[in-house]
Amino acid sequence: MDLYEHQAKAIFQQYGIPIPRGLVVRDESSLQAAFDAIGQESFGVLKAQVLTGGRGKAGGIKVVDSLPQALELLPNILGMRIKEFPVDSLLVEERLHIKNEYFMGLTIDPEASLPVLLLSPRGGMDIEEVAKDYPSALGKYVIHPSRGLPSFAVMDLARGLGFPHRLWGALIDIAGKLYKAFCQEEATLAELNPLAETTGDSLIAVDSRLSVDDNALFRHPELNELKKGFKEMSLKDKGLDYIDLRTGEVGLLCVGAGMTMLTMDLVAQAGAKARCFLDVSHGISAEGLSTALELLASEPGIKCVLVNMFGGLSRMDEIATFMLQAIEAMGGRFPKPILIRLQGTNAEIGRRMMMEAGYVVSTELEELMDNFKELLKGTK
Repeated sequence: MDLYEHQAKAIFQQYGIPIPRGLVVRDESSLQAAFDAIGQESFGVLKAQVLTGGRGKAGGIKVVDSLPQALELLPNILGMRIKEFPVDSLLVEERLHIKNEYFMGLTIDPEASLPVLLLSPRGGMDIEEVAKDYPSALGKYVIHPSRGLPSFAVMDLARGLGFPHRLWGALIDIAGKLYKAFCQEEATLAELNPLAETTGDSLIAVDSRLSVDDNALFRHPELNELKKGFKEMSLKDKGLDYIDLRTGEVGLLCVGAGMTMLTMDLVAQAGAKARCFLDVSHGISAEGLSTALELLASEPGIKCVLVNMFGGLSRMDEIATFMLQAIEAMGGRFPKPILIRLQGTNAEIGRRMMMEAGYVVSTELEELMDNFKELLKGTK
């Protein structure tokens, strides 16, 4: 689960990592509160809160020097979308006098299957770009959990990367705190970028990212309130594996991750794009299918829906019953073009039920995709 910047910073602050003063803003009254808390002299930076990068290029980060200027910009930022992510809140922070920008992060090394500390004197840019364009400017240290992160390892990285000696102590301190947060929060990614040098040789996390292992959330009840705002996580609680792909126009409803990915590939081969990854293999129930269909019907970016179901243990007549019940609750007719394939246990009964209700139903995958291609012709 990816956290918003302000959520990540709040957690890092609990571990003693320095962050700028700031408040989350959703309206004019909370913007006034942020101005009062920060003060005229240090006000302010407006930062759109979205779970994607590229905010600055999209106009989602603005530096202002007065409350009237911030009030003028507020509705524009709150009403924008960044890479299809709607902006419904801002993080308003103090302005800082930054001398240098660095990078520090922790993730899981895919080869060693162990945590790895990443450090670079080139902060403020994607670490993937640093690794590609300036490989010598990126240092790594693989951490064995039984030994932890020793101070000498951070110092050796800092020395080898050319960090000034005056910052070594601060780097060692923050790296230790970041590693503690990474372990205790059971994270898959913890990133400070940029980690900025300000006056007095101090370091502060100007921007932060934190991703927590979904499978560890049951051990972190304090994150339950945070995850309520994430569509993917709330659907997972109902047995649905959902990923909003943000682009594309075809909604998918499939059983199994493999079937879902296969259908995505076939949609692409037909000249279209899937809008979402929606696997109901753990949510084959009246509630699960109802939630899935309501989501596909309500998502404005979805123009048509493909249902591709194959069941061994799952009965296709049951799935047809659940789908028809859900559609009846939505007004008796699914509001978008929908093509259905049912195969497996009691599939013939399920197909007959859906066809009698007036839906186009396929037996084989090739037939489903032929129908889809015909549908695409009619929409062009």
